[in-house]
Amino acid sequence: MHMSFAFRAAALAGFAILAGCQSSTPPADLSANPVPSAAEGRIPEYCPRVSLREGTAVLTKKAGEDVVYVASITDSSRECHVVNGQLMMKVGIAGRVMPGPAAKSGTIQLPIRVALVSGSDVLYSQLSQQSVSVSAGGGAVQFVYVDDRVVVPEPPARTYAVYAGFDEGPAPKAKR
Repeated sequence: MHMSFAFRAAALAGFAILAGCQSSTPPADLSANPVPSAAEGRIPEYCPRVSLREGTAVLTKKAGEDVVYVASITDSSRECHVVNGQLMMKVGIAGRVMPGPAAKSGTIQLPIRVALVSGSDVLYSQLSQQSVSVSAGGGAVQFVYVDDRVVVPEPPARTYAVYAGFDEGPAPKAKR
């Protein structure tokens, strides 16, 4: 499903603003490795695409058999700059949450992971929480999430893949 051009443009323009306002859990110590300003760098010829792995674009929460909400990712984007040989990325996803029959008014937390890999090597992986306010009996609510902490060495070839999506962690083990 594609979003309208106007909404996509607004979401992309808002990534920089929303990045400072997002409700996500930052890494333990950002001050130890400050991210340089993108304004200092150059725009590279290669900026890896954002892909969704199978099973990570839709998140359904239930209470028993009743649906509490269904969250879905509807669009993704990225922005790249190179500073001192480092590829700095902003990875954004947009989506919506539809409350179900078992929904209660309040704030839900969506577990969102952004990962950058080169072959089998994971160069960056961050799990964050995006807050979304929903209303019982209400309509769909849109959200935008931006991870602006992706900093990896500039690739010598087009070998990087970026993945974003919902990540609740490993599935519970089946009881025997």
